[in-house]
Amino acid sequence: MKKTAIVGVVAAAIGLAVGSQLPKSGTAGYAVITGTTKDREAAKEYFQNVNQFTKECGFTTLVLDRNTDIREGNKRGDSGPLTVIARHPKGKDAVIKCYESDEYQRLKAIRAPHTNWNFRLTEGKL
Repeated sequence: MKKTAIVGVVAAAIGLAVGSQLPKSGTAGYAVITGTTKDREAAKEYFQNVNQFTKECGFTTLVLDRNTDIREGNKRGDSGPLTVIARHPKGKDAVIKCYESDEYQRLKAIRAPHTNWNFRLTEGKL
């Protein structure tokens, strides 16, 4: 009887530990980026490397529109015309981890002086 109880407790602990690492059922993390690019050539290294980085990080790009039709809100400056929506299957925490990674921060330092982008990291349906 004691062995059965011990095995049950160990199995429950392992299940909780593994389960806490899995994404919530049916949810994904999303990066939503909008804004303007002032000098694409000056940020060339960023654009040459960001696709490989996001792929290695686990993102799938759902939307890449450089000519967004903006109907409401600020039609200049921060709001467009760029819109990017990328999905990460492991949820918002995975998106944050990728954004805060050393490699993305290195790429961001190359891009930031030449862009005026807004980043929204969120979670929604898979």
